[in-house]
Amino acid sequence: MSGFLNTKLMTLTEKSLDFRTKRQELLSSNVANKDTPGYQAEDLVFEKRLKHALDADSPGPLRTTHSLHMDGNNTPPLELVEGERIRSAAPFVDFNGNTVDLDKEMAKIAENQLMYNASVRMMSHQFKMLKAAIAEGR
Repeated sequence: MSGFLNTKLMTLTEKSLDFRTKRQELLSSNVANKDTPGYQAEDLVFEKRLKHALDADSPGPLRTTHSLHMDGNNTPPLELVEGERIRSAAPFVDFNGNTVDLDKEMAKIAENQLMYNASVRMMSHQFKMLKAAIAEGR
């Protein structure tokens, strides 16, 4: 995003929506492969990395005067944060080596959908506030 929409909150919301979409695809793939022999369930984790990048503005060892300066925290800019694909922990592996736990995957899908909807509502609210600011400026 660029210009007046390039705010930290808008970037965070955009990244969250992107990650939630990718995670939903990955979780759906796990469910679809429930009966595939040897399939290893995966997940996408990104919350800690987003939080770490978001907290990069907190006082660190070095003071920066430009967004591309290093602050000594080794934190990437919010725009460059990437999710990490991990193997889902499965307490019980099926006889065919499959690690998909259907109940856990469905719970993750439901939670991910709720978080996606919350992000959409947040972005919608940001646009409503922007629209109101533009309307008031006439």
